[in-house]
Amino acid sequence: MNETSKLIEKRIKLGIYDKYFVGNGLEIGGWNDPLIIDGKPITQHTLPDGSSHKLPFADNSFDFIYASHVLEHFISPKTVLREWLRVARNYVYFAVPDFYLYEKGIWPSKFNKNHLSRFDMQTIQELLSNLSDVCAIEFCRIEDNKYDYAADPQLDQTRTGASAQIEVCLKKC
Repeated sequence: MNETSKLIEKRIKLGIYDKYFVGNGLEIGGWNDPLIIDGKPITQHTLPDGSSHKLPFADNSFDFIYASHVLEHFISPKTVLREWLRVARNYVYFAVPDFYLYEKGIWPSKFNKNHLSRFDMQTIQELLSNLSDVCAIEFCRIEDNKYDYAADPQLDQTRTGASAQIEVCLKKC
């Protein structure tokens, strides 16, 4: 699926690398598709069993946090985001599968049984409104690069190079 690497060119054109991925970064997850900056992956932290809500880092340890398709594996995304914001100095940038584009509006997920939370623009906005004491929203947008809205709804288009996610960038207060 390679959700990170399939959007490199677009993120460069949008200036995301120059504005948000600057300094010492931490990637949560990353597994087989890490965020590459200046030819090398940034520091990675893989959550054991996807259950850790506490990161083993001091407050403000990293200039930015990046997490692609991780948050949906938690029951309490608000708790997880607060923890990421604790460790970040400047930005938290994350992507989650869009409930309507990826999950096709069906819950529980028929494409990934490990998804414990689902997100659409409304639920993301509600989640982020509960974090206004610790961050501001830089942007929150649907990323549907190469997505075919007329395709068979049974098709997981992310396996064919399309994006079906919501991307969010938070600025720590």
